[in-house]
Amino acid sequence: MLMTGVDIPIPELQIAVHQPTIKEISMIGEKEFFMGAQVLCLSKSMYIQDENLLSETTNFQIFMTMMQSKEAVNAKMCVLSVLSLLFPNAKTLFTPRSLVLNLGEQSINIDENNFENLQFIMSAIFCLKDSGQEAFNPANEEARKIAEKLMRGRQRVAAQKAQEGGDSVFTRYLSILTIGLHIELQSIMELTIFQLYDLVERYMLNVNWDLDVKQRLAGATPDHDVEDWMKNIH
Repeated sequence: MLMTGVDIPIPELQIAVHQPTIKEISMIGEKEFFMGAQVLCLSKSMYIQDENLLSETTNFQIFMTMMQSKEAVNAKMCVLSVLSLLFPNAKTLFTPRSLVLNLGEQSINIDENNFENLQFIMSAIFCLKDSGQEAFNPANEEARKIAEKLMRGRQRVAAQKAQEGGDSVFTRYLSILTIGLHIELQSIMELTIFQLYDLVERYMLNVNWDLDVKQRLAGATPDHDVEDWMKNIH
């Protein structure tokens, strides 16, 4: 489903999530999109170090606390914008204890009982699975402390890039694939995030493979073997 770009059903919510295209994302802006996506996919372990408090807190509680904070008005607007892409036919609103998707005659309540089901799908759509706390699997207390420092460092870097504006990842990838694959820009703009990242990674593997073959045919002896460009990358 990720590769074909179809809407992904969530049985627990009785709704399907739309995979936004790069063109659709451009309507709200890349910076706003990434901010909203990161907030929606937040993990409590990134904010809480106390083990007892961690076990008593849910991702949804952290999320709702942020959404109700006056200091997070901008983040809330970004979240609403991202949700409008994921659920284009729904009107999104917040109650004190839940996130509601209003589909006319049908209303879907998202709370701490089902929020993480939605997070799982969103993380896959946004390709954020390897960017959160789950990317670190500390084996002991010392490793856990190192992992925490790495996560705090990532948060600072992300915040700094967001403040500075940073380069447009999607713009760069669209440009690379347009020239590299000889595909019209309009067609590549219709790709989803997963499709775009997949093609970029596969294209770079192919470029390295082709360069290696040309070097060997020219008589060179590369000091290492390149990865098979047709390998499983998922």
